[in-house]
Order: sequence, then structure tokens, then C-alpha cells
Amino acid sequence: MKKILFAFSSTAFFMIASIVTVKAQDSTMKAEVMPAAVQQDIVDIAGGSPEHTMLVKAITDANLTKVFKMNGPYTVFAPTNAAFEKIPESDRTKLMKNKGELAKTIKYHVVGGNWNSTTLMAAIKQGNGVVELPTLAGSKLKATVEEGKVKLTDENGNALYVTNADIMASNGVIHIVDAVAMPMQQVTAAKK
Repeated sequence: MKKILFAFSSTAFFMIASIVTVKAQDSTMKAEVMPAAVQQDIVDIAGGSPEHTMLVKAITDANLTKVFKMNGPYTVFAPTNAAFEKIPESDRTKLMKNKGELAKTIKYHVVGGNWNSTTLMAAIKQGNGVVELPTLAGSKLKATVEEGKVKLTDENGNALYVTNADIMASNGVIHIVDAVAMPMQQVTAAKK
């Protein structure tokens, strides 16, 4: 009986020691990994992504780096290089050269506040399937859910989908999108 009790006690001790060790390692990993990731702001994270070189260039060319480095919080719907390449080359070249339109287009991807996927989905549900998100460009993006994915619709009716959500930054959250949202073009009336 003493051998059984000793074997049981030893086993229990090693199980508890293993659990404590795993918990300590888990806590250590979180302490080491999480703060480093969260200390990076939106520009730092985008700058470290080979899929977002066009976005970073657009932010820089439009003189918006300081805006994206501010405290926030901001939610950025970050188009990939492939998303920018969907814009016809001649239109993309014009956009990149026109600093005012470029700034407006980039700001159209930024929403004030921390709209992580949980918050966004809850707002869509509360809005009976749709929520309008006011952007820094002064326009709105319409968010809905289609086939389980968050779909954003710009003022022109173009759709973009969130392909990767909840990349946390020190000043907000980033959601990767597969297209570039385009604000409505200002049309000036022709003089008669």
C-alpha cells in the first residue's frame, strides 16, 4: 500500500511540476512576444511586411507617416501590393503622382477607434447586417458579412474583403484587405 501511495504521490508531484513549468514557459513567452509586437505602430508593422511595400510608399508619398504614427487608436484596412496592382497601371500612376488624391485614398482606409474583428462583427449584427464606418477621409465604408468574411463597400460600390484580421499595433489594429477602396471623385460642374 505504501508503494502504491508513494507512486501515486510521485506521479501527482511530477504532473503538478510539469503543469507549473508549462504555465511559467507560456507566461514567459507571452511576456517576451506580446510587448514587442504591440510596441510597433501601424507604420512599423506595415513597413515590415513585404506584401505592403506599395501601401508604405503611398503613406510616405502622401506625407501621412506622422498621422499613422500618432497614438490613435486607429483601425487600418491595409491593401496589399496585389490589391494596388488591381488598379489599372495608368490610373495607379496618376494616383501616386497626385498627392492630394493619394492622401484622400489612403485616409479612406483608416477608421478612428479600435475596430477589432469582434467589435466589427458585433456592430454589423447590431446594425441588422450592416454598419457604416466613418473614415479619416470624411467618407464612409459600408461593412457587411458575405460568406463568413467581412466585406467593405466603398462609395463607388467596389467591394474589398478582409483576408487577415486583428494584427495588433501600439496605436490600433490592422486588417489586411484584397482591394483598394476608392473615395468618390469630386466632380466640378462645367461652366456654361
